[in-house]
Amino acid sequence: MTLLRRCILGVALLGLVPGARPQGILSQILTNGPTAKRINIVFLSEGYLPSQTNQFASDVGRALAGMIRTPPFDAYSNYFNAFTIFVPSVEAGSDHPSTGVFKDTYFNSSYDSYGIARLITIPPNDRDGTYANGQGKVNLLLQNLMPEYDLSVLIVNDAQYGGSGGSPLIASVNASSAEIATHELGHTYSGLGDEYDAAYPGYPDTEEPNTTRQTNRTLIKWTTWILPSTPVPTPETPAYAALVGLFEGAHYHATAWYRPKLDCKMNHLGVPFCEICSEALVKSTYHLVHPIESNSPSTNAVINLIDPQTGTFAIERPRPATYDLSVQWFTNNIAVPGATNGQFTIAASALPSGTNLVKVEVSDPTTKVRNDPLQVLKDSRTWRVNVQLRPVLGALRAQDKIVLSWPASSSGFVLESKTGLDPGTPWSPTGLSPVLVGNRLTVTNLIGTGSEYYRLRQQ
Repeated sequence: MTLLRRCILGVALLGLVPGARPQGILSQILTNGPTAKRINIVFLSEGYLPSQTNQFASDVGRALAGMIRTPPFDAYSNYFNAFTIFVPSVEAGSDHPSTGVFKDTYFNSSYDSYGIARLITIPPNDRDGTYANGQGKVNLLLQNLMPEYDLSVLIVNDAQYGGSGGSPLIASVNASSAEIATHELGHTYSGLGDEYDAAYPGYPDTEEPNTTRQTNRTLIKWTTWILPSTPVPTPETPAYAALVGLFEGAHYHATAWYRPKLDCKMNHLGVPFCEICSEALVKSTYHLVHPIESNSPSTNAVINLIDPQTGTFAIERPRPATYDLSVQWFTNNIAVPGATNGQFTIAASALPSGTNLVKVEVSDPTTKVRNDPLQVLKDSRTWRVNVQLRPVLGALRAQDKIVLSWPASSSGFVLESKTGLDPGTPWSPTGLSPVLVGNRLTVTNLIGTGSEYYRLRQQ
């Protein structure tokens, strides 16, 4: 979701509309970095009484912990910020039309949506087609209080199992709430598909990252994860239960649709995400958080180094919870041994005279991703560095004359001399005009009776 603008964090109260209920207390409950550089999850309350703010906070805590402690999110828990927006309802719970239970709640949530008992939705839906009664309220709260959100979650204060994916993704406070939220996060975060084989008439026949109708081994989107010894399609036997293959039954079809693993969280709660779903979730993370967060100096700056100056370059990167991102610095496309930290300093003398390139590459070395055609797990920065080295002055004696020369590529230098090395003796330009001989600038001077010293000075 596009980040819109920065907002003041902490606690805020949305202004009241005459005749409207009090609404919208924003609190930040997890801080791992600036909102512009982190994935921001916002939890909204549904079906909570004004006196149930502490219960809402507790319910959110369980759901959040369950989500970011689940692999692969556990490795990237440092990439997330979390917020709550508490808005009270007149009654606790949610609608259950099939049993004649209707509650006066802020977002008008309902179970039994579209004929599915556990499917919780908010308007517009098959019970109430008015956008302003549900989704419109969610969008208004987010727009006013937390426009930089990336994921929104509606926590429904009802103990019956239920939820749905989308924005917001919806989860009840059933004992499996954290699992429900994490499963639904797979839908919302990475567009993962349900791997159920029970029929859902009318559901669009569109493939997701973890579902396919393809049976040609070479064309299966997750073929790099399938061992050559694994048959395709893959038998549902214990021998293949731990392997990635092509298992029939997915996307609400018992036949002709396939999933990557015998079981996965997109099929049953309490089961880990399979390798293919995990790969999709990691790549989605890097669509929102880049491996390089900032750099210094800016890459469009002109960097000039004159010997013996040094240049220092630095980048900031996010840090996974269980390991670090890989860093490598290059000069003129050659890796610098040992230059694997966030800061890199190089002397002008270590580079050739003229224009040079200094580059850094940062990547996530995780084994959870094998297919990254968009290279979202990698990032780089390149700087152009103009180097001017102090030339070495050459001297030859030719009978009663001295011939002085230096590289013609070292422009902007003037030849100076003095008769003693006493610091009080000033250097003075020789006044001799250099002549280009081959690739060197050359001057010839008579040798005097005393000592004479020469140097090149940068103009």
